[in-house]
Amino acid sequence: MNTHHLLLCAMFLVLMINITRSQGNDDLYSNCGNLFNCGSIQGIGYPFWGESRSSSCGYPALELACEDNAASIMISNVKYKVLSVYLDSEVEVLQIAREDFSAGICSPDFVNTTLDPALFSLINGYVNSTFIYGCPNLPKPNVPSQFSCTIRGIANKIGYVAPGAVGPGSCFKSVVVPISLQWDNRSASLEKVGQQGFEVRLGVDFAACKGCANSKGVCGYDILKNTTACYCADGSSGSATCAPSAAGGPQGQPGSKGTHAFLKS
Repeated sequence: MNTHHLLLCAMFLVLMINITRSQGNDDLYSNCGNLFNCGSIQGIGYPFWGESRSSSCGYPALELACEDNAASIMISNVKYKVLSVYLDSEVEVLQIAREDFSAGICSPDFVNTTLDPALFSLINGYVNSTFIYGCPNLPKPNVPSQFSCTIRGIANKIGYVAPGAVGPGSCFKSVVVPISLQWDNRSASLEKVGQQGFEVRLGVDFAACKGCANSKGVCGYDILKNTTACYCADGSSGSATCAPSAAGGPQGQPGSKGTHAFLKS
C-alpha cells in the first residue's frame, strides 16, 4: 500500500472516530435531558442519574432507583427511601429515611448511617442518635426513649435510644440514625421518627451546571475528570458552556420543561 492510500485510510479513521464521538455526545445530550420521575419525586435532573438517565448524567454516588412507584437511593450500602427533594437557598436538600426502618424499628440491618461528608451534610435540626437493642437492663431507671423488640436468637428485648453515636455496650447491637432535635417521645413514636427520616444537604457545586444550562446545554458528569460536563446539541462536550451555534432548544438543565426547581432560570 502506497503512502497516498495510507494517508487516506488515516484520514478516514480519524473522521469515523470523530463521528462516533459526536454521536455518543448527541446521545448524552438527549439522554441527560431526560428527568427522573417516580411517584411523588418528579422532575429530577443533575446531579442525579438513574432509570432513564445514564451514569454519565450525574455523580456516581447519586443514583436514584424507582421501585413500586417509590424513589430510593443507596448511600454507603444502606438503602434509603427518598421522601422529598427541595431547594434551600440554592442548595439542594433531600429528605431520606432508612428502608429498614420503614416498617418499624425492630428489624434494622444493624449498619450505622454513614454519610460521605464531601457529598452530604445533616441540615440544622438533626443529630445522630443510637438505637440500642437487646439489653439485659436499662442504663438508668425511667429512660424516656425505651422500646421493646424481639430479635431472633436474643433473649433480651429491652432497647432504648441514646444521644450521639455510641456503641452497644453490654447490649446486643446498635444502629446510629439521625433524628430530629424536635422529637420527644410524647409527641411522636419512635417508629414515626424512623419513617420520617432526616434531611441532608448536597455538597455539590452547581455553578458549573448553571452556566451550562444558561447556554442551553445539558449537565452531566465526567467521571474521568471528576467534574461537571456540559453536553451540547451539536455533540460537543469539552467546554464549560455551549457555543451559540451548538446550543439546543429549551431542554437544557436547569430551566428545562418540568425540570427540578433547583437553580431554575
